[in-house]
Amino acid sequence: MIYNQSRVNQGGDLNLVVFEDFNADRFYPLSVSHPVYDLIYGCFNVIERFKHYFKPDNIFLWCRDYLADISRQRYDCQVNNPNSIKGTCIFINAALKPDYKMLNDISRAKENTVFFNQSEFIAAKLTDEVVKEMPLGYLPKQPITFPTDIKRVKVKAELFEYPWDIVSFNGEAINLDVLEFWSCENPEELYQRFNSDKPGIYIHPSAKVSANAFFDVSEGPVVIDEAAVVEPRSLIQGPVYIGKNSRVMGGIIREGCSIGPVCKIGGELEQSIVLGYSNKCHEGFIGHSYIGEWVNLGALTANSDLKNNYSEVTVRVKGKDIPTGLIKVGSFIGDHTKTGIGTLLNTGIVIGFCCNMYGGMLFPQKEIGSFRWGTPEDMMEFKLDKAVQIAKISMKRRGMEFSVVDEKLFNIINERTP
Repeated sequence: MIYNQSRVNQGGDLNLVVFEDFNADRFYPLSVSHPVYDLIYGCFNVIERFKHYFKPDNIFLWCRDYLADISRQRYDCQVNNPNSIKGTCIFINAALKPDYKMLNDISRAKENTVFFNQSEFIAAKLTDEVVKEMPLGYLPKQPITFPTDIKRVKVKAELFEYPWDIVSFNGEAINLDVLEFWSCENPEELYQRFNSDKPGIYIHPSAKVSANAFFDVSEGPVVIDEAAVVEPRSLIQGPVYIGKNSRVMGGIIREGCSIGPVCKIGGELEQSIVLGYSNKCHEGFIGHSYIGEWVNLGALTANSDLKNNYSEVTVRVKGKDIPTGLIKVGSFIGDHTKTGIGTLLNTGIVIGFCCNMYGGMLFPQKEIGSFRWGTPEDMMEFKLDKAVQIAKISMKRRGMEFSVVDEKLFNIINERTP
């Protein structure tokens, strides 16, 4: 069933409040430099998905304090400012696993209704009077309390807990997004603009797709977004989403992949997400991974996503080993990290913010902290001034400025790094 045709006209302003809760750090290393609502899966990032669904008049964001300035830079929204909210508010937990039926229920709910899954705050529809009484400053820090007269509804909704949960769900998310927005009975004009001669392939009119590119949609759709380029000899096996201004460079993009904006992807990519502005131009396999922004993977960089004994992969996050319940888990790479030619990455490795790895050999470590530089046997501190210098060059190459806000974030993350 499609739910995007049945939303209720709210009357008056509708405000959407997308918040990350006190578990945001579980999405490390991506969450070091991103609020959870930045994360991409399916065909959208979290904010885009809820914006397209609810069509709010205003969007408000709630995140950890040190990420508020970078959020203001990235989005034209109020951040961490509840006093500016006027009118009906729909709160959505940024870690919510998409369930369009539940979003429909939230949209149609009466005001001053809160949705919980066990003790987890999932969503709410509230008046601005109630919002102003809430201790919203605690949202990213500890569970929030509500007035006793608020209606509480228990739902079966799920929250993503870790990056590998998002990666595992990504193929299904692409299918759901296409079903909800592109292939529904009466798609909106934005989605009607996508066209193709073949069912299951949705190509934006500004995208350039070679006649010698190949698509397999037997297991799911392929979406090629605005100004994306698919070069000759590219093979794309759906479900796959190729983001705005990104380029597929003759590689193999297997099922379950989402590529964010302004990326260059070659070689082989399987069941992986690339957040944006990242390069994997050359040969090499990346599978069951989540790659941050401004990452550059050198030629023949490859990761293992399966142990030789087919046993469960355990991922080490900030020194703690976490069972994943999965046998296929790849790499999780923070923003601004670079790898040299021939870099090999261990199964389930976590690499922090702004690392520079080289040496043409296997990194057997399960975790590498932020601001690290070197070979597997000799990892040292990546000096802040050098890291900033390289980031400025990297961003300038894409026509973007390394701002005062970006530099402030680098300093904060560096200070927080053990």
